Amino acid sequence: MTAVAGEALRVVVVGGGHGGARTLEALRLVREQGMRLDLTAVVSTADDGGSSGRLRRDHGVVALGDLRMALAALAAGGPLERLVRHRFGRGELSGHSLGNLLLLALFEQHDGDLLAALDGFAALLGTDARVLPATCEQVTLHARTDVGEVSGQAVVARSRRIERVWLEPGTPSAPGPAVAALRDADVIVIGPGSLYTSILPNLLVPILADAIRATSAFILLVGNLREQPGETEGMDLTDHVEALLEHVDGLRLDAVVAHAPTPGTDAPAPMRGVRPLALDAERVGALVGRILPADLAGPVEGHDVEGLAEVLASVLREASARSRVSAR
Repeated sequence: MTAVAGEALRVVVVGGGHGGARTLEALRLVREQGMRLDLTAVVSTADDGGSSGRLRRDHGVVALGDLRMALAALAAGGPLERLVRHRFGRGELSGHSLGNLLLLALFEQHDGDLLAALDGFAALLGTDARVLPATCEQVTLHARTDVGEVSGQAVVARSRRIERVWLEPGTPSAPGPAVAALRDADVIVIGPGSLYTSILPNLLVPILADAIRATSAFILLVGNLREQPGETEGMDLTDHVEALLEHVDGLRLDAVVAHAPTPGTDAPAPMRGVRPLALDAERVGALVGRILPADLAGPVEGHDVEGLAEVLASVLREASARSRVSAR
């Protein structure tokens, strides 16, 4: 499907963690600058560490942390948005995010309906964007490394030389609205984020992978800034792309945003002494439709939100123009 002239462009972000949240923050800026976007996030629920892991074990819910982080990224600031980011530092609540506890309370008030809880959280934060879980089932992430198999997202994230990851159960269901959003999207943005623990857990849900294979949307991968200790040590951008394609048969990537430091400029503090994720343009170009180089390192850890917003806005303007042409 393509957006009809005058309608909002349908954009779906696939990911999780801090990287996915940065993409959502960037798209919120694009919306604030006047571009009409119907925005949805499909977020991994496989985390089993920290506050999310404790709530999973104690309350039998899926991981809430990445969902909460995505919702906070979509909010327009203010006291409530700052409050849901608060993390307790001592006592029985030490390590818990208030946002996670609030989302858990909404989950219980909606009799275990996670989608209703997420929509209620979005309404509290004043956003009409929608955050959806990749699956509402309890799943465990497993990995095969060169020294054997490991289980649990927190352990996988610390592992090196990962060869393959998979979910258990292997064919979890996905919410209908998430499937429909991917199938009907105009643009799908994947990442950035931890390759094996934030991005792939979404694509390993078979019905979501099927929807992405079937969509006519423009599919954009936002590459990471650098290698991730443990999980992607020794990997370059080509290795990231190849891992995605190997795990998801038939995945089409129309473009990849590649971090390209500006020559002759000093790296911002978080990137000093850190080697940027290497880009072999010839190898990456053989796997994806286009390479979009941009200097995306910012003054704080992770992608620069304003720089990423500029890149995404350019991609979305092109997508909007294509939609208007095809709708004629």
